[in-house]
Amino acid sequence: MIKVYLDWNVIAQMKGGYQNELFDILSNKDKFLVPYSTSHIGDIFSSYSEDEEQKRRIDDDLEYITLLTNNYCLSNTRDKVVLDFLDPKSYMQQRIDEKDFMEDFSLDSLDKFISEDESTKGIGKMLISLLKSIPIENSFREAFEHPESGEYLNQMFSGLKENPTMEGFFKCFGKMYHNLNEKEDYKLLREVTQKGLKINRDKIFNEVNPYNIIDNAHNQIGISLDKYIDNTKHAPEWFNELSNEYIMLDMHGYQEDKVNVKANKRKETFKNTTEDAFHAAFASTCNIYIINDNKSYKKTKQVYDRLNINTLVLKPDEFLEHFKKFLNIRELSDHFNTAIELIKTNNFFESKIENGIMRTYIFPYFIFDFFNKIIVLHSQNNEQPTIMLSKFSPTNGNVTYIWEVEKLVKNLNSFFGEDVKKLGDIKKDEFSNKNWDGRVWKLNEVTFRLISVNGYFQLYFDL
Repeated sequence: MIKVYLDWNVIAQMKGGYQNELFDILSNKDKFLVPYSTSHIGDIFSSYSEDEEQKRRIDDDLEYITLLTNNYCLSNTRDKVVLDFLDPKSYMQQRIDEKDFMEDFSLDSLDKFISEDESTKGIGKMLISLLKSIPIENSFREAFEHPESGEYLNQMFSGLKENPTMEGFFKCFGKMYHNLNEKEDYKLLREVTQKGLKINRDKIFNEVNPYNIIDNAHNQIGISLDKYIDNTKHAPEWFNELSNEYIMLDMHGYQEDKVNVKANKRKETFKNTTEDAFHAAFASTCNIYIINDNKSYKKTKQVYDRLNINTLVLKPDEFLEHFKKFLNIRELSDHFNTAIELIKTNNFFESKIENGIMRTYIFPYFIFDFFNKIIVLHSQNNEQPTIMLSKFSPTNGNVTYIWEVEKLVKNLNSFFGEDVKKLGDIKKDEFSNKNWDGRVWKLNEVTFRLISVNGYFQLYFDL
């Protein structure tokens, strides 16, 4: 199946009836898998209020997500990003229940949390008291006394100068977190970054190669951009790297987002930028990312290019054109004929192997809505070449799910007819053992073998 990830703006437009052709195409559940992610719930949650009418609108949004995605959800489990079933209403309720957690982010609130557990109650109080008394580093305290840095630090860490301990830091951190996500303090953080690095925001905003400016600025002061990348274990390392690259582009001024919390407008804060960054990371597990916001579109393409992410980034009209040119193969026989025609072209990468050469064809088509790579092995003994259809997976999404194999086998059964062993469609328990029997078909003088090697599914043509 072809995995397509949508940004929230595209989903909202589809729900509003402005992308009907796109909706009709993606409604083909046999061809496309359209997951949502926990960041889509974050987008919706940003408009949450206790107003009953707003609650009704949010409920409608969540129901539309179910209609569009069949509740397939991408979520972060610290070690990896998984695709599973999750009711968006359930996750939204979880976000609502946790919404006040960071409102009182202090050692006193941490003390209260620890004291609720009898096993940590005693030692917790001792540790909290110790933390409260620890002073912050002298260099940080001295920065408050410096006229230029002190101005910014007093705004970002209000009250820390008067209470330069870990207790004061925790209280200030909670306020900073709140102000970044609920107020306009991200403007200040961006200003500090750009001013400190002597980056001209007007110059970098539309720069073709923004990383040239950013890297040069960091090199001038002897700091690598890698120092800012947080690879701690709250997400897979690649997820952290990709989302932080996105945020850093925005923070340095490239296609920077608006920050606006005026009452008559939808609140735009640092939270919106981080959710967009997470969208870019989640989308890298899919084949195609359809995005409508121009700033996010440009930032995502820059990050994907820098990190060699092979997910295709398209605007809705670009996707429609791409679909009509490459993906709109209706007849199963046309899938097979497309594969044969591709082998006849010169669009391959050639490499030497033992006793022959290997030609690899990578293309934007999806043969049988699954294979997007062909490998042809030519032997020096002038034997018939070995041909196999294979899969060029998204950079961060190389897992093939059972329901994808079920769809593939149904397509192959429809085209080739009954398999040699008469196994038929995929059974639920077929993958319970490490060795999968696969499927074998015969058509005229050719044998076709669908096998799995280390989790990679390949269709061999035995001529």
